[in-house]
Amino acid sequence: MKSKYLFVAAAATIAVAGLAAMAYFGASPSLRGSKIDPPLPAADLILTDTSGQAFSLSDQRGKVTLIFFGYTNCPDECPLTMASLKLAMDMLGADASRTAVVLVTTDPKRDTSRALDVFLGRFREDFIGLTGSEEQLAQVWRDYGVTVMDGGETHSNYIYVIDPSGNLVETVLADSGPADIAADIRVLLGRN
Repeated sequence: MKSKYLFVAAAATIAVAGLAAMAYFGASPSLRGSKIDPPLPAADLILTDTSGQAFSLSDQRGKVTLIFFGYTNCPDECPLTMASLKLAMDMLGADASRTAVVLVTTDPKRDTSRALDVFLGRFREDFIGLTGSEEQLAQVWRDYGVTVMDGGETHSNYIYVIDPSGNLVETVLADSGPADIAADIRVLLGRN
């Protein structure tokens, strides 16, 4: 009789463990950065790209867009962030074409379109560099809560992640690993 109860208890334990495993492994993947819940409509930004053309964030609908604020003469964080984003894009393979990486300058006095183009070209040719007037940039910085001081050399250090519908869904620390960034992009593209 005792063995019958042990068998029932063991079977129940296995069933519960199986249901828990199904729930865990069947659950939709979550973002690894700081999730914004509920997501917020991303403020549009209209600036000038490295070819001198107007760039509008709203034109990126359908893609995951990563925005980083930095400057080309940075000796450490900005090139490290761009290198990490390059590695994340490389990990995405074909899905990189459904992703836009955007660097908005924090140093418009020195970051000409040419300087941005040369800097970003060291990482990937499809990275987008944006500049504008000090007034235009100051508005974008305010819209995204970016602090810029010391002529652009001191700035917030986040990557802003915008989903294909144009919503700001998370921020990621600039020193996050490329694998985590790529995983979040895959989630937002519906690939995980």
